[in-house]
Amino acid sequence: MIRLRSIVEVGSGGLDAAQDAIGSQADAILLSVADARVPLAEARQQVTAVLAAAGQGEKAALVVVNHPKTRLLRDDLDAILSPLVGGVLIPHAVEPQDVRDTAVYLREFELRRGIEPGDTKVFPVIDTARGLLHAEQIAMAAPRVGGLVFHAVRFARDIGARPEQRGDRLAYARGKVVAVCRGLGISPLVTSDGLELTYLAEQGFAGAILPDVRYVATANAAFAPGRLVKDRANAAVEAYEAARAEGAWVARFEDEVIDAEAARKLRHLIGE
Repeated sequence: MIRLRSIVEVGSGGLDAAQDAIGSQADAILLSVADARVPLAEARQQVTAVLAAAGQGEKAALVVVNHPKTRLLRDDLDAILSPLVGGVLIPHAVEPQDVRDTAVYLREFELRRGIEPGDTKVFPVIDTARGLLHAEQIAMAAPRVGGLVFHAVRFARDIGARPEQRGDRLAYARGKVVAVCRGLGISPLVTSDGLELTYLAEQGFAGAILPDVRYVATANAAFAPGRLVKDRANAAVEAYEAARAEGAWVARFEDEVIDAEAARKLRHLIGE
């Protein structure tokens, strides 16, 4: 899975708007064909052009697509899907079927275009109370789900709260998204105005969608595991591998038990 500490939002702004993000140290850029303020044909053309430039710059790219219920999704994927698309974001994900419908279309175009089925990840956006209620089922709806994205501003609007990145108003929602993702071994992501990135990392998020490139360095530092964390993870993985070599299924490490799933998560952490 691609590393997603810093994702710079380019939207449907076109190639000129994307150049700085493509040339930055961001882990990925985020494009969109789902902004109703931009004519759909134009948005699709702009995304295709930016994807080509991102591919030349070896920059990972994600795309916000239209929700399956708009009946625009299949044509979105027909227009944009290629090996250059690392994943798609589903806005307003409220039930597992939203993911399943998206996965069906993705598989169709992956097979047509020589892309390994399942390579294009899906990132449902949790931006309503209803979506949060079904977050676990949404995350488990298809093997290609790479993580959940918590959209704080839209979620606050949905529940009638004040938007915030820290504090207790949205703490339960943030915590549930993190717990679901960490429990399933996928990435908990969050939208951000570029502030409070260290706080969001301390809450357990793995990365953030950023408004521009000015916040990339801060995000990369905030969401990268520290040296002591990586050293401990390495030691735990070594203990697990030694236990398996002796025929055991788990390892006793300090006061913890390391099983196969725990070892997999630790390896992912080390590799970030």
